[in-house]
Amino acid sequence: MTSVQDPIDRYFELSLFFLLAVGFLTLSGTGKMDFFTVSMMGMALALRAVLLWRQSSFRLSPQFVSRITAVYIPFYFFDFWFLLGALDSVLERLLLATIHLIFFAAVLKMFSASLPRDYVYLAVLAFAQMLAAATLTVQTSFLFFFGIFLLLAISTFTSFEIKRARDRAASAGASAAAQAQPGNRFVSSLGSTSLVICCGTVALSTILFFVIPRWSGGYFGSLARRTDFISGFSNNVELGEIGQIKRLTSVVMHIEAPGLSPFDAVKWRGVGLSTFDGRRWFNRNVAADFISGQRKYRSPQDYSYRFKQSVVYPGQRPAQLSYTVILQPLASDAVFLASEPLALEGPFRRVWRDEADSVFARYRRRDLVRYNAVSDIATPHPDLLRSDSPDFPPSVREVYLQLPPTDPRIVELAREVAQAEPSMYDKVKAIESYLAESYGYTLDLPASMPTDPMAYFLFEARRGHCEFFASSMAVMLRTLEIPARLVNGFLQGGYNDVSGKYTVRASDAHTWVEVYFPSYGWVSFDPTPPEGRSSRALWLGRLGFYLDAFQTFWEEWIINYDFWNHQVPLAQQMARTTRQATTDTRSYLRERYRSLVGWVRQATERSLPHGGMILLLSGLGALGVLAIYRRDDLSRWVRERRMLWRSQRGKSRPEDATLAYLRLLRILDRRGQRKAPAQTPNEFAASVVGPAAPLVCDFTRLYLETRFGRLLHLLPRMNVMLGKIQSQARSKSETA
Repeated sequence: MTSVQDPIDRYFELSLFFLLAVGFLTLSGTGKMDFFTVSMMGMALALRAVLLWRQSSFRLSPQFVSRITAVYIPFYFFDFWFLLGALDSVLERLLLATIHLIFFAAVLKMFSASLPRDYVYLAVLAFAQMLAAATLTVQTSFLFFFGIFLLLAISTFTSFEIKRARDRAASAGASAAAQAQPGNRFVSSLGSTSLVICCGTVALSTILFFVIPRWSGGYFGSLARRTDFISGFSNNVELGEIGQIKRLTSVVMHIEAPGLSPFDAVKWRGVGLSTFDGRRWFNRNVAADFISGQRKYRSPQDYSYRFKQSVVYPGQRPAQLSYTVILQPLASDAVFLASEPLALEGPFRRVWRDEADSVFARYRRRDLVRYNAVSDIATPHPDLLRSDSPDFPPSVREVYLQLPPTDPRIVELAREVAQAEPSMYDKVKAIESYLAESYGYTLDLPASMPTDPMAYFLFEARRGHCEFFASSMAVMLRTLEIPARLVNGFLQGGYNDVSGKYTVRASDAHTWVEVYFPSYGWVSFDPTPPEGRSSRALWLGRLGFYLDAFQTFWEEWIINYDFWNHQVPLAQQMARTTRQATTDTRSYLRERYRSLVGWVRQATERSLPHGGMILLLSGLGALGVLAIYRRDDLSRWVRERRMLWRSQRGKSRPEDATLAYLRLLRILDRRGQRKAPAQTPNEFAASVVGPAAPLVCDFTRLYLETRFGRLLHLLPRMNVMLGKIQSQARSKSETA
């Protein structure tokens, strides 16, 4: 069944439908909703769109709505306890069950709404969907959907106000013409509604976001989990895991390091691995040393830690690098730092360091983490390493010379490559150069890993990614009795000149080798070819830099916005800026005042001989200013004088009667008798009280005859009567 809808009703229903659709898209875009729920809600919206397109008046009966609602009430608890029972968090189960309830209520109301309160419920349900999405995501896509939602909300409530005003007018028995032409009161109501919504949204957002202190992540912060947690940075990594990570392009962290150059090629160290079984790297000994930290006074949620720097390079100055990291949620406790870390500040209650010099911290892995660090990125000079003797401690030999059953060809290859080199350092460099120059780089590997991945890489495929290069180098060095270990982390990342930060993506995941030198500790080497050590270019080009800069701003000032790191510094900066602006303004005004006084003094001295001319010009200028200020009164006075002049010479015009009548209205208005816009001249004349009432009635009659009867000879009589009315008004005011 179809019916022709009123344009106001149709606009309102479409606006409300899109409001619900945007709320659904925002919630489904978080990736936390199950496929069945998203599919059912999507089909319901599609069906509603078809009905709106066909202008169908189909609605569910109240009896059916009541019965199905009664059925869903026990289903809500069944959903919470059984269907969502696999989730560990009770809060998460409660939230998802409530979202299912919101979808159910939205579908019922969408197909049964007929009263104004039903439409209000639908708008509230749409807002509830946006609120639930805000607890489940921290991505910038939410800002895009929220902007559309806000626009549609204003449109929906504005059209709803139009609809209600029209319905009230119809119920009051207003005529069709009155309904078709909205009055000033209705227009004012419509404008004030839109203004209140916009101003209220901006004011409420400002108060809630920038003013109220934000001490940490919200109560629902643990629900905003990412579905693409990146793994591979743990104490047990199989060959190929880093290669899988490198296929992704998602952002892992943003790093602000003013002292870092894009050409420094610093690596962000994650996890060091010591033991190899032929297919995976792991740490057999998981013991770690806990590092004592101190709570920061100015930022109570942060702790500061100091690391002992065990290696000092003789004859070289330290190269300290200070940097700030905003780390995305990862499936790892590793803290990514540049070697050698000296200090760390962040929201870490516990920090420990294992035997492979990896730094771990206990923090909420589901949240963005912001921490500051200082590292000494200096490396020992090659001449120092060449002169170092291979006298390794027993603890190092025991752990970092371990080898699984190894293909004899690998042992022979290592000896062949390094046999001509005199020092341990030269042997290491020879193997590094051999692998980087003799083998190709690729991320395309067999779906199933061969039985001996190292032999397959070195003697059959001769192509691979960083894991195979680094693992081959570590194994070859160990066959030569040189301690080596694997390190998983990230390359330096690409520099974004828009945000001033380095963007490290999953594609920057990297594996390299650290070799032990008794006098200098662990030194990094990288056998991966150059094409495997560069950041991948963004396919959006320059636009990608702006999008990434916006993402950085979103993370820093929206997601990570808190009291100590943002609100306090922002308030201090505003206070400094205000004081500086006040000082600059005072200095500027003082200087301008002095200049003005000097100019006036000089002008006065120069104008003394011409005082009369200056006085005349000043008077003319004052008259000009007065004429501009009172230009309306002056223009009216000129028109009235011209009217009198034409009347005296018998050259009157019909519009002169209008000027005379307007003058009458001004005279009576000064006496407190104002003509209403809806009154006719005769009605107003009948309402005038006082001695002048007969004259006003006669004057009105003459005005109508002159203006519309074109009896111009009556205009002199009108002017005479107007003078009498003005005289009576003046005498009455003097008596009063």
